[in-house]
Amino acid sequence: MMYCALILLLLATPVQALPAMEWRFPSFPWRTVFRVTDVAQTNIMLAIDRVGAMPVTRDGFLACDSNGVPLPLRVVQANESGVVLALEAPCKESDSCAVYYGGSLSNEPVTSPEAVADPNPFAIGFMPLKGRAIPSSWERLRYMLKSFPNPIQTPYRITGFDEIRNALIKNDESEPEPTGKKDGRRNKPAVRVALVRSVLLCPQGGAHRFAVDCRDAGFVVVDGELVAAWPGEHESGKWQLGAPVSLKAGAHRLEMFTVFEGWPKLRVGWMPPGSREVVPLTAPDLIAPYEAMRTRVERINRTLQPGFAATPVRAYSFRGNSSVFRVVRFDNITENWIPTKMDSLWRFGDGTQSEEQNPIHVYKSADVFKASLEVRDALGFVAGCSASVDCRQIQPEEYAVSFDMTGLPAVCFGRDKVAPFLRLQGSAPTDVALDVEWEIRLRSGILERGQRKSTPRNQAQFIPLSPMAVGDVETLRWRVSHRQTGLGDELIRFVRAPFAVLPARIEGDRLYDARGARLVLVPDEGVSAFRQATSVPVRRRDWLVCVDDSLAVAGLVETGREPFDRILARLLTGRMEEVRYAALPAWDRFPESYGPLRKLVDVPAALSRERADIAILSIGLQDILAAKDMDSFERQAAALSDVVASSMNLRTVWVTPPPYPSAPERSRAFAAAIRRVAKARGIPVADLFTAFRCADDGRHVFFQDNPLMLSDQGHRLAGQQIVRALMGE
Repeated sequence: MMYCALILLLLATPVQALPAMEWRFPSFPWRTVFRVTDVAQTNIMLAIDRVGAMPVTRDGFLACDSNGVPLPLRVVQANESGVVLALEAPCKESDSCAVYYGGSLSNEPVTSPEAVADPNPFAIGFMPLKGRAIPSSWERLRYMLKSFPNPIQTPYRITGFDEIRNALIKNDESEPEPTGKKDGRRNKPAVRVALVRSVLLCPQGGAHRFAVDCRDAGFVVVDGELVAAWPGEHESGKWQLGAPVSLKAGAHRLEMFTVFEGWPKLRVGWMPPGSREVVPLTAPDLIAPYEAMRTRVERINRTLQPGFAATPVRAYSFRGNSSVFRVVRFDNITENWIPTKMDSLWRFGDGTQSEEQNPIHVYKSADVFKASLEVRDALGFVAGCSASVDCRQIQPEEYAVSFDMTGLPAVCFGRDKVAPFLRLQGSAPTDVALDVEWEIRLRSGILERGQRKSTPRNQAQFIPLSPMAVGDVETLRWRVSHRQTGLGDELIRFVRAPFAVLPARIEGDRLYDARGARLVLVPDEGVSAFRQATSVPVRRRDWLVCVDDSLAVAGLVETGREPFDRILARLLTGRMEEVRYAALPAWDRFPESYGPLRKLVDVPAALSRERADIAILSIGLQDILAAKDMDSFERQAAALSDVVASSMNLRTVWVTPPPYPSAPERSRAFAAAIRRVAKARGIPVADLFTAFRCADDGRHVFFQDNPLMLSDQGHRLAGQQIVRALMGE
């Protein structure tokens, strides 16, 4: 996010080796050497961890330039944990060195003049958002700033909110093409963002409330937390108060945003503890435009001087996952006055550690972490230091990735060999690796595991698994993660008849049970252990349901013709309570699913809905028309048989497709597959294909002009064949 770039620009000195400065004042036991950057034009804020009985009065400190000349300073904040000093810049040259000394041991310490308050405690920068709307929320503004192409290069120093307009004029004069021009497409000024930054000094701790008054949108952020907001377009002139926030006494980072068209107008106020009215923020509440620098604190009686700098580099996330990964670079700036090899032990404050010299660590939450470094040299000297790492204000870059286990048909015979592979698609940062793991549990109890690292690169990557025989596998589980955070996983169950779970839905070419687990159905291939009697005993109380997509394309109930269920009912008069007909829906009604698998979900659903006791399965026409693979159809027919006959415990009759005049040989192949499936299970078959081909009148008299629809004679012959199969004739 662009305002993060500004923060990094304004904050601590560049991490590089500092010159070996002479210890000019040995009466002071501690010192800090630091660089003065070109952004520190007037004052420097320096944060020093308080060690032991370090005094907190101004006489207990000393700052000087590289020549030993004392600098004006003042104590801004002092408590039990540390001290914040304001120092006047030693010179106008950038990248010069200065030294702070602390904890005088002398009765007559060297004193320095009082530093004046920073006359320009605000830093402001502008970002154009040409053609964008005024944000309606803080999240929307963060997103808009994230997409801004270039960071702010030169912030302006101002004395107060009244100077924002003058800073904008200077900004426009310095740009070759002023961003303040009107947007010709809408004939109105382009939208821009002003970021005003300062350091707020809270005299006492407790509950504070902040308020914003702006034209258009305004937001106030303290230490990375939003404390007041007035989003959307509106007029200025009143305070918009935020919720109470607890702050400790001392210095806090303050960031104020206003999104505007034309000229900006912004005021920020607060209600300190005990106050009942909003008071505008001015000096001395605002003390400096930049946060206090934190550097290595050296001790005169130690040779090993530990120190480190933590720099947030970037943040990234993956779409659909709530975790945000925040990358922080840790630079070891430890100084050892006796040159020997040093070992480092980092503790990052999130339960992890490292022994690298300059590690790069990834935090997985937006928080402030207490990181520490312990160094040990070859002589046995040990020293350590710690500092806070703020990971809250790094706006992540979002990447889209997807994972999919392919090469695994939804229905297989046990003897089938498969070679599944995991397909990774999308993109990720070039140095980010995803951990891919899989686990195959065999029916013998053996567990096979595998793993691999991969990074998506805007093109599909394929990670193959070992080839396997379907009949040997119990479950297959895969998982993709990044730094122990799961990005995708799936459990695939290989189920056998009688199926403990039934398919409940279809996504693409996959079957899933009601709980969302992916299924691979493994039907019986040879002689089934769940054989049905060759005839179906019909009882008076039974309900027969014919589930069909083969006897007609548009259904069998037509004007002026006797419905097919009536034909069956008449042929079964006195033998059955009810005969019902259920037409399977056409595949094109479900474009999100693979049509041939529809029968495995739609048929059981229809039979349950109609409360069937006996199932007539007349299925296959849509497979014939789509010219689907014959081997796959046979496996699906076997699975459907096991679902209905074994798992649902219904008496079943299969019906072969008739020899449609347009494709009689293809109908023959499908009829043969159904007969093989039914024979292995002892399921009766109403063989319409053979009956139509062997009829004396010729097969064409059984079809209408539309060769896919049966004639009256065809319906009667089909009904007779089904009844004979029911009766075992």
